[in-house]
Amino acid sequence: MKTTRSVPAVLAAVAVTCAVVLAFTVGKAFVSIPGLWTAESHQLSQIRLNPLETFAYARVWWGPWLNLFGNIALFVPVGFIAYRGSVARAVVAGLVCSLGIETAQYIWSLGYSDTDDVICNTAGAWLGALWARGSSQRNSVLWTFAAAGLVILIVWAALGLGA
Repeated sequence: MKTTRSVPAVLAAVAVTCAVVLAFTVGKAFVSIPGLWTAESHQLSQIRLNPLETFAYARVWWGPWLNLFGNIALFVPVGFIAYRGSVARAVVAGLVCSLGIETAQYIWSLGYSDTDDVICNTAGAWLGALWARGSSQRNSVLWTFAAAGLVILIVWAALGLGA
């Protein structure tokens, strides 16, 4: 069964998803959130090519887990929105977006360019595309993504800018 997406829902979800993804990737180099990260630690140009290497050198036990599940969750909306009848197309869109972010982080010294991020972001896009394929309530899910993303951005800004 093919369902239609309302243009306002798609545009709202795209705008908020892009803002959230950019805030939690390149934005970490500008905003500190006490107990999670400091902006200064993300103002570097570093490539980590070994998958799951962060588990071996973690400063805190929960850090690698937050990175792993956070990157997956961050790209679920990307895969959901990018799904246009093809899971593979949505996964490629997530992969290309993730590679673009990791490249930008390296070039402009805005964080760690990490193989884990690309793998987890792509997995998140895949999960989002699977969810979109099985969803008969696309518009309500898109509005939910937009609303949740807006709340996340407000909390992120409040925690980071208030520090």
